Amino acid sequence: MKKTMIASLKSLVVFTLLCGVFYTAAVTAFGQVLFSSQANGSLVKTEKAGKKQIIGSKLIGQEFSADKYLHGRPTTVSQLSPVSKEQQKLIDERIEQADSKEVPIELVTASASGVDPEISLDAAMLQVSRIASARTMKKEEVRDIIKQNITGLKIGPADSRRINVLGVNQMLDEAK
Repeated sequence: MKKTMIASLKSLVVFTLLCGVFYTAAVTAFGQVLFSSQANGSLVKTEKAGKKQIIGSKLIGQEFSADKYLHGRPTTVSQLSPVSKEQQKLIDERIEQADSKEVPIELVTASASGVDPEISLDAAMLQVSRIASARTMKKEEVRDIIKQNITGLKIGPADSRRINVLGVNQMLDEAK
């Protein structure tokens, strides 16, 4: 019995060190060396008053509601059925608040996580007039800023182009 207990304790210590310490340290070091930005949260920093400040992450959507900003997906996640009357009422209210009656789905429905950092190119371009008017900018200037934040490709009918909302809003703030 004593031998079994000692062997069990030795195994516990060895596997705790291997899995809990060495493996964790190796994966952390690997991530920091090869994927430093992603391992640290893909943070977006800006300089204000001579100091660098974190304003968000490229991977987590922030909510912007002022007219002068590009709006992303709603962040309030709903557990309602997609075909429920309550869900339809929420969508109808969001469509009424939008700049157009033909609104891309991502501007009126939340994602499963509620923190999508990107929207489609169509959803971004739909907001150009409102942003330009609120900032007293030319529409073409706003379009150019949006185009500078395109990721993904359009190959034939397949369109995976997306716009990072925080990137656009950061550039808009720097422009005016």
